[in-house]
Amino acid sequence: MKMKVADFIQQIDAADYQVQTLTTADANEKVTEKELVKILQPLFDHFSKLIASEALGRIEQPLNFADQTVIIALETGVINLPFANNNRVDNFFENDAETEILANLILTSPELNASGLRIDTLGEVSQWSEKNLPQQAVTLVAQNLKQLAENLAK
Repeated sequence: MKMKVADFIQQIDAADYQVQTLTTADANEKVTEKELVKILQPLFDHFSKLIASEALGRIEQPLNFADQTVIIALETGVINLPFANNNRVDNFFENDAETEILANLILTSPELNASGLRIDTLGEVSQWSEKNLPQQAVTLVAQNLKQLAENLAK
C-alpha cells in the first residue's frame, strides 16, 4: 500500500483514520513469548483487518503489567513517528513523494524509558503476513516488557 506523503499528513491532521482500543489484557512479569502470542492475537487480527481495508489507523491493546497499564499499539505510518507527531513527517519527506505505508509497533508506559514511549517499524503493511511481522512484534514486546520489569525493580 502506497500513499503520497501530503495525503497521509492531511488524513492524520483531519483525524481521518480508524482508532480502536481492545479489551485490557493481563500479563505477569514472567510472561513468555508463547503467552504473548495468545495475548496479542486480537491486536494482530484487528490490525490485519485494518490494513486489508487499506485504511490508516491505530489499534491499541492495553495490558495490565507490573501494577500499571502498558499500551501496546499497532499504527500505520510513513515513518516511525506516532500520529501524535504528524507535524514532523514533512521534515523527512517531500510532500509530493509517494511512499509505502508502514506497520509501527508503539509501546507506552511511563517507566519504559525516559520518554515513556518506544516505537519500532516492523515493515511495510503489504508484507504483514508474508514477512511474519506479528512474530517480530511479539519478540519486541517481550523485550520491552522485560526492560520495563527491570526498570521497575530499580
